[in-house]
Amino acid sequence: MISDKAFAQEIRDLTDTAFAVAYLILGNSADCEDAMSEAILSAYENRGKLHKRDSFRAWFLQILRYKAYDVLRSRQRSSPVEEIPEREIQAPDTAGRLDLKAALEKLGEDQRTALLLQQEGYELAEISQALDVPVGTLKSRIFRAKKTLRAILAEEQ
Repeated sequence: MISDKAFAQEIRDLTDTAFAVAYLILGNSADCEDAMSEAILSAYENRGKLHKRDSFRAWFLQILRYKAYDVLRSRQRSSPVEEIPEREIQAPDTAGRLDLKAALEKLGEDQRTALLLQQEGYELAEISQALDVPVGTLKSRIFRAKKTLRAILAEEQ
């Protein structure tokens, strides 16, 4: 079992990436904080089930994704559809180029998450485990995400 000190260090190291992943799913900071709190608690309570410490990042990110979807489902059940705010997409800048954030919003959630984790330096096998998809599927998602981003950004220039 991972020690309390090692657990805390792993969580500190993952905070920025974890928040970004939760934000891609939930779209607002308050819900991200809820999902992260739930994921940290769940991971801590189940840390004895982690067999390889090397897998901590992927294991934790998978827990976080499940918790973020739980928060999303809870939010959707408690709010009528009309009250759920739409995600804001920033207007193009004065040069006519679409902001990268807005371009990323046009990608599917699976593609955004895969691309983000790759850009954060995670290995394909680790991302594959965290997203619970085969490596081949992951490579396709990343390829399509990059191709789509290139097209969106080229179209706006």
